[in-house]
Formats: sequence, structure tokens, C-alpha cells
Amino acid sequence: MKKFLILVLIILALFTINNPLIKEPRERLLGEGVSLISDASKVNRSPAANMAKNNIKSQLNLSNSELEYIEETFTTDDKLQVFHLHYCREKDINLYFYGERLNRVCSIVSNALEERLNK
Repeated sequence: MKKFLILVLIILALFTINNPLIKEPRERLLGEGVSLISDASKVNRSPAANMAKNNIKSQLNLSNSELEYIEETFTTDDKLQVFHLHYCREKDINLYFYGERLNRVCSIVSNALEERLNK
């Protein structure tokens, strides 16, 4: 019991002392701990968007601008649905994909959205 009390006092001292020798490693350690907990608690909330992005990247040869567009546009499932509505259903003009490439992208997006609904 005595050893435990001494350990608690040492830990409290390390967290309350503002000496630069202790402060910098303490800040770094706390930052790493918070980022580790933050990364562990993230939930994949966009499975359809990620699946569509990966399939498009693997099935089409994309230019740098098309790749940036895909990364920005398919960040969430909601944005994926908006893309599908505008460019696949309503046939709006897309500056990056048109013709057969747009049809292929729409097919991949439709499949991703259907799989998400089936799960």
C-alpha cells in the first residue's frame, strides 16, 4: 500500500511540475496518447464512398485532376449519393467524366450504394 501511494505521488508530481525537462516529454506523451485514443475511436462512416473510390481507382486509369476530384467528391456516403443523383440519374454535365467513363463511374457508384443498402 505504501509503494502504491508513493507511485501516485510521483505521477501527480510529474503532471504538476512545470520544469522544461519534464514538461516537454509530458506534452509529447500526452499528445501521443490522445491521438492514439482518437484514432482508435474513429468509426468508418462512409463504407460505400470508400468502396466506390477504391473500385474506380482500380478499374480506371485516372489523371491527377480526376484523382483529386474523386478524393474530394467521394468523402462521405451522402456526397456519393449527391454525385449519383446529379450525374447518373439527372445526367448533368460533369467536367471530369463523360461518355463511357461517366457510365463506368456511375455503374461503380450504383453498385456501392446498393451494397450499402443491402447490409
